[in-house]
Formats: sequence, structure tokens, C-alpha cells
Amino acid sequence: MSRKVLLPTLVASLLLSLGAVAAFARATNALGSWKLDLGKSSYGSMRAPKSEEMTITTDTRDALAWSLKGMTADGKTYTESYDGPIDGQYHPLASDEPGMTVAYTRAPKGNVTWTIKDKTGAVFETGSAMVSANGKTLKLKGTMQGPNGKSNFVSVYRKAQ
Repeated sequence: MSRKVLLPTLVASLLLSLGAVAAFARATNALGSWKLDLGKSSYGSMRAPKSEEMTITTDTRDALAWSLKGMTADGKTYTESYDGPIDGQYHPLASDEPGMTVAYTRAPKGNVTWTIKDKTGAVFETGSAMVSANGKTLKLKGTMQGPNGKSNFVSVYRKAQ
């Protein structure tokens, strides 16, 4: 192979590899604790929680583990957690609501999308998550089935540690 062909091929290969590493780094900078910023969040027709804190312990291309603790607008506490694959298949979601399942997929840029089904198999929530370029903000956007019908939400979390 001539040098004129080899050098551009090597440069292109290196750039693709760096792009893949950068995408993976963006996908994994979600690790740590996150606190809900109520001032930046919106919940449509749903009542906003008083507080939420999420801890993400695993965030790889193929797996995710997180736990969430929160308090409803009327002061009741709740918890949810997930520890499993990102494979587009439904897996149990540990929740105060029994029988919930979630399916996660990961987009090429690293952000995660999900669909949650309730115990009857009906879609309860869909959404996506993205970490800001500086790694200090986690934004969850989606649609949830609430007591007043479907409602869009945006939950903005700030990195706590």
C-alpha cells in the first residue's frame, strides 16, 4: 500500500477510534450522585416531587445500575432501582409499585432511552437521559401516565459528587 493511501487510512481509523472513546466517555460520566433541581424541572399536569436523589453506580455501553430515593409532594417517600443490561428487553424494575418492568437502549452518542411497563403490561413511561458535556447536569425527558392522563416531564439533576 502506498504512503499516500496508508496515511489517510490510519488518520481516519484513529479519528474513528477517538470518536468511539469520546462517546463511551460521555456515556459513563453519569456515575455518582445526582440531586433533583426542582427549579429547572417541569412535570406538566403531574405534581412535582419534593425531592429526589439518584445514585448511578454502573453506566457502561451494555449495563446500567442506579437507585433513586424521593419524596412526593404530600411527603411520602419512594424508592426505585435497576441493575441490569441495556439490551432493549424488559427486565424487572425494583419499585414501590410491584410488577414494573423496564427496557433500556443506548444511542450511538451515549444517551439512554427507556420504556417502563406497569404490572398489566401497559406502557407507563417513556423517556431519554443525557448528561451535559461538562458532566454536571443529567436531564431526563419523557412522557408518563399519571392520574390526570399522559404528561410530559423534564427532570434536571445536578451532580452531587
